[in-house]
Amino acid sequence: MAKEVELIKEKLDLVDFLRSYLKLLPAGKNFKALCPFHQEKTPSFVVSPERKIWHCFGCGEGGDLIKFAMKYENLEFPEALRFLAEKAGLQIQTLGYREQKEFGVLYDLHEAAKDFFKRELLKNSAASEYLKKRKLDEATISDFELGFAPGGETLTLHLLKLGYDINDITRAGLSYKNLSGLYRDRFEARIIFPIANHLGKIVAFTGRLLPSEIQSERPKYLNSPETPIFKKSKILYGFDKARNFIADSKAVFLVEGQMDFLSVWQSGVKNVVAVSGTGLSPQHLERLRRLADSVIISFDNDEAGFKALERSLDIFNAFDFHVKVLNLGNYKDPAEACEADPLYLKQTVEWARPAFNHLFETYFVLKKEEFSGIAAKKRIIRHLLLMIKKIRSAVEQSIWVKELSKYSNIGEAALLSEIANLESEKQFGETAEEDHPQKNSGTRMDLIAERLLAIAFVKSDEFMPLLKAKSDKLPALYLGMIDEPLGEKTGMFELRASFEFGDLEADALKKEFNDLLGYLEIEFFKKEAEALRVRMRLAEERGDEEKMLEILGEFNSVATKIDGLKKVLNTEKSYIGKNNEEKNTKI
Repeated sequence: MAKEVELIKEKLDLVDFLRSYLKLLPAGKNFKALCPFHQEKTPSFVVSPERKIWHCFGCGEGGDLIKFAMKYENLEFPEALRFLAEKAGLQIQTLGYREQKEFGVLYDLHEAAKDFFKRELLKNSAASEYLKKRKLDEATISDFELGFAPGGETLTLHLLKLGYDINDITRAGLSYKNLSGLYRDRFEARIIFPIANHLGKIVAFTGRLLPSEIQSERPKYLNSPETPIFKKSKILYGFDKARNFIADSKAVFLVEGQMDFLSVWQSGVKNVVAVSGTGLSPQHLERLRRLADSVIISFDNDEAGFKALERSLDIFNAFDFHVKVLNLGNYKDPAEACEADPLYLKQTVEWARPAFNHLFETYFVLKKEEFSGIAAKKRIIRHLLLMIKKIRSAVEQSIWVKELSKYSNIGEAALLSEIANLESEKQFGETAEEDHPQKNSGTRMDLIAERLLAIAFVKSDEFMPLLKAKSDKLPALYLGMIDEPLGEKTGMFELRASFEFGDLEADALKKEFNDLLGYLEIEFFKKEAEALRVRMRLAEERGDEEKMLEILGEFNSVATKIDGLKKVLNTEKSYIGKNNEEKNTKI
């Protein structure tokens, strides 16, 4: 196989090959580009034509032509060789016997099964009538090679007659052995949707029961199990056909399930993919992000759908997507909308609104009376600012702060000051269990606050009053624990205090507590300083020199406090409890 690898590398120029994926810029005798394997603004992906290698100095990934194809296209080594050989126009045997048994036979089995299912669909009038009722035309059924699985052992016997081994048939997920020791087809009395990988090769199936067969004990949809050629987290239904449309439009419409996809595709919206059998994975989003910067989603027009939309924003923001929302009106899903009026769906996709506009309108227009009080309005604004803060793009953050200012009638300066002070990941409307600080202890201030509380529970009479005196510096999430030290939420802290600090000498415990109070104040004043920086920048942009000097005075005062606290604090590492994974963390 080494000979074949070298032959591929000779035939395919690395730089030319990478240009089909990346925008390469000259960098001396080498080239550079934005890395496709992590989000970055400054190119750190470097290509050496001379050495025929690439390396990213941002994420550390690197390798040769084969490694790039494997990682970018989500291919195993033998699959990558076959893919590159086709690119190079080489007719070579890239797979040995072991690799053929592992991969090649599975592809062949799925191709044979697909052909079998297609023929069976022509024989089954109930299945054909169902697809006709769902308004799928012959072209769509043919293009996506829909079929029907009669079940029993019909497919298994058919594949055995073709010469395939029963062990390979079961390994492909097409058959299974029942309790009686008999081999049965996995799919029975189901319409079959072949699932192709991004190269167009069939790697799995989804089977949907006919309406007459639906029973409570049988799932409506059944998917192939994962195999060496099928990983649910890597494959999106329809991606192989939609990828060029997604790349051209720089936007992707995400739907759930094959029927939604097929109806949307048939309506003329081609930049669409479906998630089926699993939720969205990082691999799905990484692949989509290479082609698009916007994602269009639809949710039910109820409270559950609204909350689902808010949760999804965190997922898409992590990959720097601009999120738009589709309003389907009275239709429950895209498929139903398409069946009623294909032109309506296509127009609705074009009219999709940015998700934050939808959120702002819901809170400040549709629910205006519900959240009219000052306290409620403050909670909503902080909740929305937390969501905006998670957006990776500073440009988009700025846009939504301006929009939020218009909807809420709160000045931009106040919103920017508020967002600079936000530290808790607590979300509006979450339950007490979700509020628990041990589930949200990601910031430095959270770590300090948790440790202070733990020590305070060791000697409550001595330390709790001191902590209460500094309660204005604590994150709001922890204030209830000081006011109600015997409450349910403090139980784990008390146990943790006994475990970590129970055997610590009194003087060491006191010093640790006092040091942590100092660190808490430093973090508090750092937040204040950051908010003042934002206000100074705004004053400078407005040309208000008098205001800028006033704020500068406040900033210098805060900086002096920070310097003073640092001088009196011991710079050694604070005690972190034994047998704790944070043991060597410096507070």
